[in-house]
Amino acid sequence: MSEPQTPTSAQPEAAKPTAKPVRKKAPARPLPKPEDVPRWFAGEEVPILGALFEKRTLKTFDGLVMQIRKDELLPQHWQVITNLKAPPEEEFELLPEIRRLRVRYKDQELARRRIDALRTGWHGLRGKRPGLWDVGDLFVAMRRVYASGETFDFYDLLTATRDVWKDLTLPFGQQQLDLLWNVLELVRVKTKK
Repeated sequence: MSEPQTPTSAQPEAAKPTAKPVRKKAPARPLPKPEDVPRWFAGEEVPILGALFEKRTLKTFDGLVMQIRKDELLPQHWQVITNLKAPPEEEFELLPEIRRLRVRYKDQELARRRIDALRTGWHGLRGKRPGLWDVGDLFVAMRRVYASGETFDFYDLLTATRDVWKDLTLPFGQQQLDLLWNVLELVRVKTKK
């Protein structure tokens, strides 16, 4: 006689549930803390502030600007549309705000980086003097950098613009600094790690 076989509870291989591979999350990128923005406005070097604009595409930047406009920090018609060409490069070097920045920055490499960042914005705004920019102009210049697809250090542009506005004696400079503070706080809150 044959011995009885015990039934096996083994299921066919295809019917077994398979575990999905666990994808590791990318490490959270460091972002500025709430106290970093006021320190930067006081004149300290806070390079982490540039992280607010890193790893963005033109589409995500436009979405961010829409949120800023929704909070009514930028005017509804914030993007300057112009077909003018930027004036010759020599005119940029002769601007009084550029000469003041060369005096302000003792480190020549720092001065070169920040002035080059302003030059890029100046080209994007077709030669509008940095001393006459408002926060909307700054964001237009930033958008044009995103549209060009080139890698860019937005911290240098933000800091050079801050220093240009700090050097202005008219209330316009302080008004733009106050508005930029509010915009950067909103961007900091809206930016995900």
